Amino acid sequence: MRIFYIGKLREGTTSLARMKALNELGCETVPFDISAFESRSSHLARSVAWRLNAGPMVSNINRVLWQETQQLKGIDLLWVDKGVWIYPETLQSLKEATGARALHYTPDSQFVIQRSRHFMASIHLYDVFVTTKEWEVDLYKQAGAKRVILTYQGYDNRFYPRDIPEPERSQYDSDVCFIGHRQPHYAQRLKALSAIGVKLRIWGDAWPAYANSHPWAKGLVSPGLWGESYPVALACAKIGLGLLGKHIPETSTTRTFEIPAMGTFLLAERTELHQQLFEEGKEAEFFSSDDEMIDKVKFYLAHDEARRRIAAAGLVRCERSGYSSENLLSQILKEVSNGL
Repeated sequence: MRIFYIGKLREGTTSLARMKALNELGCETVPFDISAFESRSSHLARSVAWRLNAGPMVSNINRVLWQETQQLKGIDLLWVDKGVWIYPETLQSLKEATGARALHYTPDSQFVIQRSRHFMASIHLYDVFVTTKEWEVDLYKQAGAKRVILTYQGYDNRFYPRDIPEPERSQYDSDVCFIGHRQPHYAQRLKALSAIGVKLRIWGDAWPAYANSHPWAKGLVSPGLWGESYPVALACAKIGLGLLGKHIPETSTTRTFEIPAMGTFLLAERTELHQQLFEEGKEAEFFSSDDEMIDKVKFYLAHDEARRRIAAAGLVRCERSGYSSENLLSQILKEVSNGL
C-alpha cells in the first residue's frame, strides 16, 4: 500500500513512530512533514497557529500541500495525523487528485481540547477515523463520521528492555519517574510523593518554570525528553508512574504501554480500562488516591523481587496482547483495506 502521510515528523514524535511502523509493515510512505513548517516559522506565527489554527504558517502548509497534490501518483491512502490545520478544500483536492481514501488518526482528544474548525469542516471528507479515546467515538459519529475505529495508543519500537551503562544510568537513575507535561493534577500527585523522600525524577514541558515558584519541585524536575532519552529514562527507573489528566475523561495514555514495554514496573491510576489491559497485582499496580500511591511506592521499593516479578509479567502481557504500535497499526490497515 502506498500512503501519503501528513503529520509532525520531528524526531521523537509519535507521528513519526507511526510512519516508521507502517514502513516496517511493508507500506511505502510518502512523507509530508508539518513540523518542518513550525521550525521555519516565527514564534508569533507558531503561536497564532497553535492558539487559533490560523495565520501564515497554516496557510503555507495548505498551499504547499496543494502544490504537492498536483504531482502525487499511485497513492492508495491519504493518512492525516492530527489534521487540525488541514483545510477542507485542501483535503478535497488531495482526494480528487489521487482518487485515494482519506484516514484521520489522532491519539489525542480531538473534540474536547484540540477542536479545530478546519477539522470539523472536513469530517464528511474523511472515509475513516482512528481514535484512542473511547468517549469520543459517539462524538465522531454525531459529527457525521462515516466510520470510526477505536484502538489503543500502544508503544513503538524504541521501547524494549535494556541495560543502561554508566555514565548514562547515573544521569537518569530514579526510584520513581514521571515523564509528561505539567498539569495541576500531576503536580498534586507528585508533590505528595515527593514528601516521602524517595528518589523522584520528573521530566516534561513546563515543569522547570513551575519549579521556580514551587519549592517542592526544585531539583526534581527537568525539561521534556525526546527520542532515545525517553525510553532510557524509563529503563533507569524502578517504578514508572502512569498518571492521567483530569481535563478530559482519560482512561489510559501512551505511558500505560511504554512503561511495561520497557520492562519497568507500572504504577498507574486505577481505571476500568487499565484493569482490563493489565491484571492488577500481577502485571501492574494501580491506585485511586495519594495515600494508596504512596503505600504502594513504599512497598514495592522495599520488595525488589515482587516489583521485578510484576514488571516482567507486564512486559509479557504487552507482547501477548499485541500492544505494540506495529501490531495495532497492522490491525487498522486490515480494517481499512476491507473498505478500499
